[in-house]
Amino acid sequence: MVEGGGVVTRMVLFVCPNEAAKSRLAAALFNRVAPEAWQATSAGLHPQEAVSIATVHLVAGTDLEILLDRQPPRPATSVRDAGTVVGLDCDLPDAVRWDLVHQQVGAAMLAELRERVEVLARRVGDAPH
Repeated sequence: MVEGGGVVTRMVLFVCPNEAAKSRLAAALFNRVAPEAWQATSAGLHPQEAVSIATVHLVAGTDLEILLDRQPPRPATSVRDAGTVVGLDCDLPDAVRWDLVHQQVGAAMLAELRERVEVLARRVGDAPH
């Protein structure tokens, strides 16, 4: 379910090497602006044991704090049925690859991801079902 009682029918999967920061932030940003019936989740190629503490601190006190997935990182192979897959600084079959300019967790990375996610949300929202 999505906010407002809608049903999720389409999924965006953001994958990064470790699922400790980039993919988590991208999914939270997408879910903040997700078109109706869309939702995002994240995964990693080689998941770390936990979410990056820098990521948690970056979103603390913002509207993204509640949207940040804090569950243990999971491998990309565990997520099925994604309509769109985005590889953040990693290659995946049939995925769109985003090479980030800003590699350090911080305001610049968050701003870069926000811009890219907003474009993606508009694109998938305009696509025929």
